[in-house]
Amino acid sequence: MKFSLCERQFSLFVAAFITQLAACGGTTPGPDLGPVPPGIIESVLPPIPSVRGPIRLTVEYPDSLQRITVSDSNFVFGTVGTGDATLIINGHFVDVNPNGSFLAFLPVPEAEAGDTASYQLLARRGDEVDTLRHPFLLPEIPFKGEPGTVWIDPASLDDLPIRWAIPGELLEFTVRATPAAEVWLDAGSERYSMIETEVAGVYRFAMEAEAFYRVACAPEDCTWSTEADSLRLGVRAILTDSTARGTIVAPLRILDPSNLPAAVLREPDEPAGGADGLINARPALTGPYRWLLANGTRVTLDGRVGNRWRIRLTPELEAWVLEDDLELLPQGSSQPRSKVGDLRFEVLPDRLVMRASFAAALPISVSEPDDHTLELTMFGATGVTNRIREGAGGRLIDRVEWEQLPGERYRLRIHFVERVWGYRSSWTVLPTGRAHLQFEIRRPPAIDSVSPLRGRRIAIDPGHPGAGAHGPTGYYEGDANLAIGRILARLVREAGGEPVLIRDDTLSMGLYERTQLAIEARAEIFVSIHNNALPDGLRPVGREGTSAYYYHPHSHSLAVAVQQGMLSSLRLRDLGVFWGDLAVTRMSWMPAILTEGAFMMIPSHEAALRTSRFQERYARGILNGIEEFLREVAWDQGSHP
Repeated sequence: MKFSLCERQFSLFVAAFITQLAACGGTTPGPDLGPVPPGIIESVLPPIPSVRGPIRLTVEYPDSLQRITVSDSNFVFGTVGTGDATLIINGHFVDVNPNGSFLAFLPVPEAEAGDTASYQLLARRGDEVDTLRHPFLLPEIPFKGEPGTVWIDPASLDDLPIRWAIPGELLEFTVRATPAAEVWLDAGSERYSMIETEVAGVYRFAMEAEAFYRVACAPEDCTWSTEADSLRLGVRAILTDSTARGTIVAPLRILDPSNLPAAVLREPDEPAGGADGLINARPALTGPYRWLLANGTRVTLDGRVGNRWRIRLTPELEAWVLEDDLELLPQGSSQPRSKVGDLRFEVLPDRLVMRASFAAALPISVSEPDDHTLELTMFGATGVTNRIREGAGGRLIDRVEWEQLPGERYRLRIHFVERVWGYRSSWTVLPTGRAHLQFEIRRPPAIDSVSPLRGRRIAIDPGHPGAGAHGPTGYYEGDANLAIGRILARLVREAGGEPVLIRDDTLSMGLYERTQLAIEARAEIFVSIHNNALPDGLRPVGREGTSAYYYHPHSHSLAVAVQQGMLSSLRLRDLGVFWGDLAVTRMSWMPAILTEGAFMMIPSHEAALRTSRFQERYARGILNGIEEFLREVAWDQGSHP
């Protein structure tokens, strides 16, 4: 039989460590837990159950041939199949829990071939031995030329994405090449020195967009495309007497600031994850979403990088959206501008509705300065408001005011007698281009201070699938979340509430499908149930615990109350309450939060999550938190009758 080099090395590894294992006896004692870690009130995790059976090595993370993102140390977890075996991974003894699970934080092994490495596992109980070679992929290795040669990384010479820019903004070009080389960028008849950055071998050049365009866009270098002109730029790296050459193709269009293109924001016909009638916008090319713009909003564009487009809200404020979320208007279309006339509110049993007409559907951002105030900022708007009708049928608005801000911004500030429960906006655009705005402010439900859940409709969203984490023995997060969600639904019903179980099967469901179902069911609170995991490179011990997430300020009090409820019930480490840019918490129509009660990857947490007792504790912690939040609302209602 022929063996590869890796197989020969593994055979030697097995032979060497069987001898060590024999000297160590059969079972590795469990770890000394020591004192209760800071942030933990008192551990109520059930003991990990004892499992005895044949040795069967399985690695749950990383998956076979999965690429990890770190190259120094990382966690690996899985199961031996039995709790009375001894385990070694790449020469390191690893604790085995009573149910056979293990979690280790080990140095990342070196590559065996290309970017492939492996964990070599060996388990033994008496004379019974099992081995496993588990391959995975290391982080992608940056290109590096032969020693003593000059080189340019081909990946840094890939064609650049289409770029639209306005005069005055900087264009940046970056290449990787031999460290300490002399690197030049050739554009048209000009040659520019690229400066090596603090990262060895990374060179950068920046120049004002229009000036660079005029230099680089010679007739022989441009395609004169209507979308962008393809600039062909030469790159030379010189070291002693050797030279490496390459070419960058940079599609570029310089926009006329006096005639910027316009577009309409439109949700795709069949968006991945479901539809919610909103377009998410970022304040930068990458990063979290901070604006939720209504379908049909008309915008001015002043930049583009590939499939991401830059919206000009004001000359000093920009937002970025995806190409799939907009429809370009014909060249010369008017920019979104409108006067803001009189406004009127209508009082309905469960909401206030503000209606107004505009010359165009303007971008609008909404903020919450405090629990009883909403601020609407309309971009491209000039105020000519003489009257604001606060609505008949009840004093729900304390006061309302508006002001004109620089940059054609109209700000409307609404102070409510009741706390803000939720809101949403929508545009109806007429064939003429004029648009009618409907801005709805949801009123808090009437809370029974004695039985706060009585009559309340609670949306319970068991998170996942798709995606989701697995524990060391393979327990799937989506299954744990569903079990907890079903218990919470029962508890809500027993407390007099009306549970809306968003998912009650194992089928995959889109994120916005979940929030839309809650809205259609007229739910008043939304809770998405999850269990956590860590990104690569973080040592798990000491980072496990309980946390809650919110996005809108009117959801913060709910997140705080539920976090405290879970801590009192689960008694795990308090990781705190987080603001988080999560799809389900971005819903603004009701208080919406996401919980992370425990960690799937921690063996003791996974074992606990399999038990009905711990699932009940998790669900009851959420229930107690919701009740406390509702009592707070009831008190607020009593102080503002």
